[in-house]
Amino acid sequence: MIIEGSQVFAAGPEVVWNFLMDADVLARVMPGTRELRQTGEGEYSGKLAVTIGPITAAEFVLAIHLSDMERPRRYVMNVDASGKLGFTRGQARVALEPEQGGTRMGYRADLQMGGKIASVGQRLLDLVSRTMLKSGMEALVAEVDRRVAEGSGT
Repeated sequence: MIIEGSQVFAAGPEVVWNFLMDADVLARVMPGTRELRQTGEGEYSGKLAVTIGPITAAEFVLAIHLSDMERPRRYVMNVDASGKLGFTRGQARVALEPEQGGTRMGYRADLQMGGKIASVGQRLLDLVSRTMLKSGMEALVAEVDRRVAEGSGT
């Protein structure tokens, strides 16, 4: 499944980059995240719970690895989430570009799912993935705006 799009932030690329690397910020804005911690440079681990159709609160162990990092312009995110009901693996390319006093973040993700979770149907998985992404982006924009307004957007 391919998911791509863009999001504009009212903060410069360096500020947005810092928020995207902050495990506390990511834990607050990623839907379903129960725990997320940074375990090394560009390495994160945690737990999340997702409801997809008849599968309620499926819990997954999450591992994120960032590579090809060019601060504050781009990185590649590799995600591996697995649980009793299946797995999700994927790679996302993220690019940050200055835009009229802010930053445009472009992204393109390729995700694969397997196990019982994949049995709910591609259209439902696509809808849930896009809904979670939209919710996460809205939360990230709000978090960036709040922190910049408070003066903590370093």
